[in-house]
Amino acid sequence: MILAFLPVLLLIGAACGDDGEKKPTTTSGGNAGPVMTDEEYLKAICVGVQQLSDALVTKTNVQDITKVVKDFSASMKALNPPSDLQQYNKDFTKYLDDTTSDPTQLLTKTPPLPSDSVRQRLASKESNVPECKKPTFFDLKAATPSASAAASASPKP
Repeated sequence: MILAFLPVLLLIGAACGDDGEKKPTTTSGGNAGPVMTDEEYLKAICVGVQQLSDALVTKTNVQDITKVVKDFSASMKALNPPSDLQQYNKDFTKYLDDTTSDPTQLLTKTPPLPSDSVRQRLASKESNVPECKKPTFFDLKAATPSASAAASASPKP
């Protein structure tokens, strides 16, 4: 009798199976779930940065701004970014956590950054993420206007 159901179970298992591509479900950060794509990670960063920006402009007390900072940090800690962004994500959430006592530090304290090659990779994908309406600190050109100004001001041979 049980053997009669075996083909049905195998069929259901095949229909519910994956596409054959094995994606890691955890990274060195220890967060469960599939590893995010760069675009998914950028979306999380851009949404959080926009919420912080809105809070700094519209909130009228420190407690309200601090709540937005804490929520952003908690949402980033729950992520499972690509392996070369794991340490950056830890550094970034520490940066956010360190500003909760005085959220105005977000305006004066420079955030941590991933390596230039990772920044370049992320910046090249920002235009594919609707939530990233403005260049972020990942964009090397936007982040270093003095470098591009110096390059254009240098004499031509």
